[in-house]
Amino acid sequence: MASPVRLLKETATVDSLLQADEAWNAAYHHRDPERLRPMLADDWVGFFPDGTLAFKQDLLEGMAHNPPTALMFERHASVVFGHTGVTRGTLYAGGERVQSFLRVYTWKGGQWWAVSVQVVP
Repeated sequence: MASPVRLLKETATVDSLLQADEAWNAAYHHRDPERLRPMLADDWVGFFPDGTLAFKQDLLEGMAHNPPTALMFERHASVVFGHTGVTRGTLYAGGERVQSFLRVYTWKGGQWWAVSVQVVP
């Protein structure tokens, strides 16, 4: 099965970055770690406001424990710098603002790979 972020295009574009970011959002919305797994680089790391670090397996295991609630993602910005893509947005759960985030991606092997996220309150 092809990765949900693999595209026919062979170059990193804002459109392909937005598609990858939407695939992340959909995986999170469905609380499906197997949808997110092929998007995360093996050395993915997340940074949280309290100084906590999370690694790929931490994120995937934690998804299954998120309470079922309606999620909405609001995107504020996205930009591509060569083979690096950055998106910034806000997550709402049950209509309440939960967090804002900055996601960093790298273009490798014809797809975007999430390499990091910075979460802020």
